[in-house]
Amino acid sequence: MRQLLFFLAFTLAFHCAKSQDIIVTTEQDTISCRITRITNEFIHFSVFDKRSGILLMQSRLPLTHIAYHNQAKPEDNPSDPDDEVEAIETRPIRDEDRFILEDFEPASFRLSLNTGYTYQLGGYQGLPSSYKKQMQSLWNFGSEFHYFVSENIGLGVKYNHIYTHANEDFQPPYSTAFGFTNLRDERIRFNYLGLSASYRNFFYDDQVVNYFIAGGIVRYRTDGKGDGVPFYQEGDTFGFVLGFSYDFLLVENFGVGLGAEVNIARLSEFDNNGTVVPADFSLTRVDFTIGLRLFK
Repeated sequence: MRQLLFFLAFTLAFHCAKSQDIIVTTEQDTISCRITRITNEFIHFSVFDKRSGILLMQSRLPLTHIAYHNQAKPEDNPSDPDDEVEAIETRPIRDEDRFILEDFEPASFRLSLNTGYTYQLGGYQGLPSSYKKQMQSLWNFGSEFHYFVSENIGLGVKYNHIYTHANEDFQPPYSTAFGFTNLRDERIRFNYLGLSASYRNFFYDDQVVNYFIAGGIVRYRTDGKGDGVPFYQEGDTFGFVLGFSYDFLLVENFGVGLGAEVNIARLSEFDNNGTVVPADFSLTRVDFTIGLRLFK
């Protein structure tokens, strides 16, 4: 039995070594390999030892760096793959022209630390325009952590903290639920915590676009002084997040990124100074972010 397994392993190794594909780069380097996947940007391939069939490395090259490739089936390629390359016009390869192939191992973990500008799309109808502008323009800080179960799919958590402060006095209209005639020093805070799923697309090894969707709890709170007396309003609701970020890898395991996302949520009730009151208050906003990226 052991001899049979050894024979099958040897036959498979010999088959992998002989049925190799061909990649010729724009610098006329020739790579005998097994092409495993072709995307819109890259050719992914594995390099095996010709005698033993042992996998030596996995890598990929941009299509813009490839002049020719041949993904032959084993039955169509009984001869040594080097024989096919003789028909391709080549020139002597200089050391400085050679591609340095590196193992392609996308990061399994991604940690993002962000800050930026937030614009709230609704929720302040009927307020003076100058005051409304302060309420709708917020500052945000956030983070995301994803573990990638495959090269492209990641699962993780997302957190956002959003803050603004309006220091202008104004008189709320009679139809509002504030219950006082003068408001000042109002502060608004959002906290969001949810589960997230991410899809990443490699433009190049050092440039990645991440798309994500998340769902979780949004906690809203505003407080200030109404007619000189401290007040607060707060409430919890469920919210969705849709967004993307463009990451630039600067050095190994570290980079920067730009992002944009839409946060969708609405409060149906909130605690107004200890009394629960109904509401129809939009918490939907758009975030624009810049931040640091850590990969592992």
